[in-house]
Amino acid sequence: MSDSSRTGVDALTRAAMAGGSAEAVFAEPWEARAFAMALTLSAGGKFSWDEFRDRLIAEIAEADAASVSDGQVAADSPHGHYYECWLAALEKLLCEKALLSGEEIERRAEAIAASPPAPTKAKSRGPIKIA
Repeated sequence: MSDSSRTGVDALTRAAMAGGSAEAVFAEPWEARAFAMALTLSAGGKFSWDEFRDRLIAEIAEADAASVSDGQVAADSPHGHYYECWLAALEKLLCEKALLSGEEIERRAEAIAASPPAPTKAKSRGPIKIA
Protein backbone atom coordinates (compact mmCIF):
# COMPACT_ATOMS: atom_id res chain seq x y z
CA MET A 1 0.00 0.00 0.00
CA SER A 2 1.37 3.43 -0.92
CA ASP A 3 1.90 6.13 1.66
CA SER A 4 -0.70 8.30 -0.10
CA SER A 5 -3.44 5.68 0.01
CA ARG A 6 -2.59 4.82 3.62
CA THR A 7 -2.85 8.44 4.82
CA GLY A 8 -5.50 9.57 2.35
CA VAL A 9 -3.54 12.73 1.54
CA ASP A 10 -1.33 13.37 -1.46
CA ALA A 11 2.42 14.00 -1.20
CA LEU A 12 2.24 17.77 -1.79
CA THR A 13 -0.35 18.19 0.93
CA ARG A 14 1.62 16.03 3.39
CA ALA A 15 4.79 18.00 2.67
CA ALA A 16 2.98 21.29 3.17
CA MET A 17 1.46 20.14 6.45
CA ALA A 18 4.78 18.76 7.72
CA GLY A 19 6.80 21.84 6.82
CA GLY A 20 8.60 20.11 3.98
CA SER A 21 9.97 21.83 0.92
CA ALA A 22 6.50 22.25 -0.58
CA GLU A 23 4.14 24.91 0.76
CA ALA A 24 0.41 25.38 0.45
CA VAL A 25 -0.13 29.05 -0.42
CA PHE A 26 -3.47 30.83 -0.25
CA ALA A 27 -4.37 34.23 -1.64
CA GLU A 28 -7.37 34.67 0.69
CA PRO A 29 -8.26 33.37 4.15
CA TRP A 30 -11.34 31.53 2.83
CA GLU A 31 -9.07 29.42 0.60
CA ALA A 32 -7.07 28.26 3.64
CA ARG A 33 -10.28 27.50 5.55
CA ALA A 34 -11.71 25.44 2.66
CA PHE A 35 -8.40 23.56 2.41
CA ALA A 36 -8.36 22.87 6.15
CA MET A 37 -11.99 21.77 6.25
CA ALA A 38 -11.47 19.22 3.46
CA LEU A 39 -8.36 17.82 5.15
CA THR A 40 -10.02 17.66 8.57
CA LEU A 41 -13.20 16.00 7.31
CA SER A 42 -11.22 13.47 5.31
CA ALA A 43 -8.89 12.71 8.22
CA GLY A 44 -11.99 12.30 10.41
CA GLY A 45 -13.37 9.65 8.10
CA LYS A 46 -16.30 11.65 6.75
CA PHE A 47 -15.08 10.88 3.21
CA SER A 48 -11.93 9.49 1.67
CA TRP A 49 -9.29 11.74 0.21
CA ASP A 50 -9.73 9.90 -3.11
CA GLU A 51 -13.44 10.78 -3.11
CA PHE A 52 -12.61 14.44 -2.57
CA ARG A 53 -9.83 14.41 -5.17
CA ASP A 54 -12.10 12.82 -7.78
CA ARG A 55 -14.82 15.40 -7.07
CA LEU A 56 -12.24 18.21 -7.32
CA ILE A 57 -10.95 16.92 -10.66
CA ALA A 58 -14.51 16.85 -11.99
CA GLU A 59 -15.17 20.41 -10.75
CA ILE A 60 -11.99 21.72 -12.38
CA ALA A 61 -12.82 19.99 -15.68
CA GLU A 62 -16.34 21.45 -15.59
CA ALA A 63 -15.06 24.96 -14.81
CA ASP A 64 -12.40 24.74 -17.51
CA ALA A 65 -14.95 23.62 -20.08
CA ALA A 66 -17.32 26.43 -19.09
CA SER A 67 -14.49 29.01 -19.28
CA VAL A 68 -13.52 27.88 -22.77
CA SER A 69 -17.08 27.82 -24.07
CA ASP A 70 -17.94 31.20 -22.51
CA GLY A 71 -14.60 32.83 -23.34
CA GLN A 72 -14.13 33.70 -19.65
CA VAL A 73 -10.88 34.58 -17.99
CA ALA A 74 -9.82 32.72 -14.82
CA ALA A 75 -10.74 34.21 -11.45
CA ASP A 76 -8.61 36.95 -9.88
CA SER A 77 -6.92 34.52 -7.50
CA PRO A 78 -3.34 33.60 -8.40
CA HIS A 79 -4.66 30.04 -8.51
CA GLY A 80 -7.35 30.96 -11.05
CA HIS A 81 -10.55 29.15 -10.21
CA TYR A 82 -8.81 26.33 -8.33
CA TYR A 83 -10.05 27.11 -4.81
CA GLU A 84 -13.50 27.98 -6.09
CA CYS A 85 -13.53 24.45 -7.54
CA TRP A 86 -12.14 23.15 -4.24
CA LEU A 87 -15.02 24.76 -2.36
CA ALA A 88 -17.62 23.53 -4.87
CA ALA A 89 -16.22 19.99 -4.60
CA LEU A 90 -16.33 20.16 -0.81
CA GLU A 91 -19.90 21.50 -0.75
CA LYS A 92 -21.14 18.83 -3.18
CA LEU A 93 -19.43 16.07 -1.22
CA LEU A 94 -20.95 17.35 2.04
CA CYS A 95 -24.39 17.18 0.44
CA GLU A 96 -23.74 13.81 -1.22
CA LYS A 97 -22.65 12.31 2.12
CA ALA A 98 -25.66 13.92 3.85
CA LEU A 99 -23.34 15.77 6.24
CA LEU A 100 -25.01 19.09 5.39
CA SER A 101 -27.79 20.12 3.05
CA GLY A 102 -27.37 22.84 0.45
CA GLU A 103 -29.72 25.00 2.51
CA GLU A 104 -27.63 24.48 5.66
CA ILE A 105 -24.45 25.42 3.78
CA GLU A 106 -26.17 28.61 2.55
CA ARG A 107 -27.43 29.46 6.07
CA ARG A 108 -23.96 29.03 7.53
CA ALA A 109 -22.36 31.10 4.77
CA GLU A 110 -24.91 33.87 5.31
CA ALA A 111 -24.27 33.82 9.08
CA ILE A 112 -20.53 34.14 8.54
CA ALA A 113 -21.03 36.98 6.03
CA ALA A 114 -23.42 38.78 8.40
CA SER A 115 -21.01 38.56 11.33
CA PRO A 116 -17.45 38.66 10.02
CA PRO A 117 -14.53 38.23 12.40
CA ALA A 118 -13.49 41.33 14.29
CA PRO A 119 -10.68 43.30 12.67
CA THR A 120 -7.25 42.70 14.10
CA LYS A 121 -4.11 44.76 14.23
CA ALA A 122 -2.20 42.01 12.49
CA LYS A 123 -0.59 43.10 9.25
CA SER A 124 -0.49 40.80 6.28
CA ARG A 125 2.94 40.21 4.82
CA GLY A 126 1.73 38.41 1.72
CA PRO A 127 -0.13 35.25 0.91
CA ILE A 128 -1.16 32.90 3.68
CA LYS A 129 1.12 29.87 3.81
CA ILE A 130 0.76 26.59 5.60
CA ALA A 131 4.18 25.10 6.03
